Amino acid sequence: MSHVTTGEMCITNLDYAEEAAKKLGGRLVRGQTTFKWYGKWLNDWNDKRAAVNRGINPKTFGQCAHAIVMEDGAKGSYEVGLVEREDGKGFDAIYDVFGPGIQLEKKFGKGLGKLKTEIGVVTAMKTYGRMGYQVKEGTNKRGERQVKIWK
Repeated sequence: MSHVTTGEMCITNLDYAEEAAKKLGGRLVRGQTTFKWYGKWLNDWNDKRAAVNRGINPKTFGQCAHAIVMEDGAKGSYEVGLVEREDGKGFDAIYDVFGPGIQLEKKFGKGLGKLKTEIGVVTAMKTYGRMGYQVKEGTNKRGERQVKIWK
């Protein structure tokens, strides 16, 4: 079955996406023009998460400019395709959540939420670091991840 969806993010910096994917056990493959998915659109998923309900043409499923793959993925593992946005301002992340795609959400979060968060952390740390701020990542007293930024 084909259950192609989009991660709810716009990736504007491939270097940051690469670093974030690596932290989560993935790898950005620049220039990979196809990504693994079911391979055939069946029009069998009418969920609000469905890429077709978000304006993505199913004729383009499986095509991308770059891909994010799981480092520990088994043969046949699905991948995340980074597809250039129509406005040219970055990339949408497209993937198939059904079957082997479940592993993508285990690694990168539902809707790629963990990947989105990690890209945000990398972006903040790099941006503020370049601006002369002190940046430190650690754990707070409750054991939660924390990023501190100060001048």
